[in-house]
Amino acid sequence: MSTAHPQHDHDRMPPGQATEVADGVFAFVQPDGSWWINNTAFLVGGQGVVSIDTCSTERRTREYLAAIRGVTEKPIRALINTHHHGDHTNGNRLLAPAAVIGHERMREALVTQGLPGPEYAAVWGDVEWGKLELEPPFITFQDEITVHVDQTRCQVVNAGTAAHTVSDSYVWIPDHSVLISGDLVFNGGTPFLLMGSISGAIKVLEERGYPVNDLPWEILE
Repeated sequence: MSTAHPQHDHDRMPPGQATEVADGVFAFVQPDGSWWINNTAFLVGGQGVVSIDTCSTERRTREYLAAIRGVTEKPIRALINTHHHGDHTNGNRLLAPAAVIGHERMREALVTQGLPGPEYAAVWGDVEWGKLELEPPFITFQDEITVHVDQTRCQVVNAGTAAHTVSDSYVWIPDHSVLISGDLVFNGGTPFLLMGSISGAIKVLEERGYPVNDLPWEILE
């Protein structure tokens, strides 16, 4: 999620692009400069695709699906949610029948949050959310779960404390030294922490081995 001034989805920002960052590992990078714009990722194996997160609106999620289909026609077998925020989960149902995976507390938060309603207009304006259906995880874990893409291990690990949200997870792919951090880390900014914990976010970065002094925490000072 970007921390820039809101420009809203109906401004028709260009679609994201799939970029291969390691063998079979793709980042779906969306244009910067608006709230509700996230970066997702997917892995492609012989048996199918594993997605990490979806997008905020029907249109953006369908653009994400088109990017996947530009790489492979193999089925999407699993969808991992890093946390419950709508820019990572609103499009879950559009990836059906993929198995949706998330932390137990993340599922609870998503069910409580629900999908965008009329009250969102007071803050976000006239966003074209599209046709969305709530799809919380039906496979949950407590601490860690491993998803396999062929011989590649994807370790889905809960942060262990409130940080960006009440329950964040990240995906570590040791064979490629690739970390998919969800919103525990922002590129060029400080994560939004009002739904989580500032001290918890710093603790996660320090205990999980991130160079916290190299991140832009000065905005909190």
